[in-house]
Amino acid sequence: MRRIIKMNGGKLVAFVYLVHLVAAQDTMFADDNYDDVNDGIDNKGCNCLDDLIKIDEMVKKKLINFEKRLMSNMDYKNRQLSKKLDAQTQINRDLEHELRRLRKEVNRIKKTDEKQQENLQTLRQHLHQHKSSIDTLNMNNAGIKLSLENISTILGNLQPGEIHVSTSSPVISTPRSKETTTEPYNSLFPRDCQDVYDTGGMRYPGDYYIMLQPKTTIEPFKACCRMTNESGWTVIQRRQDGSIDFFQDWASYKNGFGNLEGEFWLGNDHIHELTSQGNYKLRIDMEDWDGHRYFSEYDSFMIDNEDDLYRLHIRGYHGNAGDSLTPYWDNHNNQPFSTKDMDNDERYYDNCAEHYHGAWWFKSCFKSHLNGIYYQKGSHSDFFVRNGIQWDTIHRHSSLKYVVMMIKPYKVILDSDSNLDSSINEV
Repeated sequence: MRRIIKMNGGKLVAFVYLVHLVAAQDTMFADDNYDDVNDGIDNKGCNCLDDLIKIDEMVKKKLINFEKRLMSNMDYKNRQLSKKLDAQTQINRDLEHELRRLRKEVNRIKKTDEKQQENLQTLRQHLHQHKSSIDTLNMNNAGIKLSLENISTILGNLQPGEIHVSTSSPVISTPRSKETTTEPYNSLFPRDCQDVYDTGGMRYPGDYYIMLQPKTTIEPFKACCRMTNESGWTVIQRRQDGSIDFFQDWASYKNGFGNLEGEFWLGNDHIHELTSQGNYKLRIDMEDWDGHRYFSEYDSFMIDNEDDLYRLHIRGYHGNAGDSLTPYWDNHNNQPFSTKDMDNDERYYDNCAEHYHGAWWFKSCFKSHLNGIYYQKGSHSDFFVRNGIQWDTIHRHSSLKYVVMMIKPYKVILDSDSNLDSSINEV
């Protein structure tokens, strides 16, 4: 009431005082003359009850209007404060995301620094070994030089008649000049499954398990070779029954795991050694749970070594499965490999490999992921999680039944297969 009086000025004070005065007089008048009114005596006193009622109604209206204006002003202020609060909340959320990204970047830099320190230590060891080898070679060269000097001294002391030359064969034959061409690659083992096919080792269609040794590989390794009527493919991955857990760490994907006769990953080191020999192509055969079969081929496929995080280089799609490796969005080309313990993807707020329970050349995150969980009948535990064996152009929310990834030199197709489509259908 004090606020109302203060806001409306002296008139409102006088008005309220008059209302109370009139009401008090009217009450007294009504009490004194109640019996006379009932007896029908004409009351000629003050006739201000109607005015009082009107005044009371006017006051109520003014109070109601004032309350409405007050509530409207409060609602406006509340809306303004709510907008400011929402804006501040969004700013805080953005700051939290940025903080997570920075933390992730710091962790990545720490891991990179640790890796570089390890590489630096390894280089120092190699440098020390090379230095020791150079010192040994210098000592050997000094010994050879001393021997040559001794031989020259001995020959200089010989008399002309003491040297006998045979006409049939010289005592010292002239050494043959060294070949100027580089010695060709020579190994006891084939360098890939196409090499097996070319040498006539295996040409009957089917899967064979053969020791391979690419050009840069020190030790040979066993691989699955899938022979067709036209060529030999080296299988690098197979999914068929869920018998092997593909949620593995970096070291497991580096060295390979699984069973060559069943499910397996050949190993990123071996895949790099194979694809670094020349231009290789990739073929992916897939089947869904309805029995539909698909394939995707890429005319150029290779991955870098571990120092470059097994980065993927791929192009030249054709097939009937759709391109889920080099699409416009989430293109996997030029992406490093990521595992649950080695986060190399572009998503700053979590690890794609850990979130989707697998390992792949993620961007942020994927259009394809063939190392996810093997779901029987293709049904995910959560429709929107998409952590199965995914190829988005086939189905975004259903896991595949069968997948095989295999590679071979691309030049073989150009040289031996006049009809590319026929060779694809025969695989």
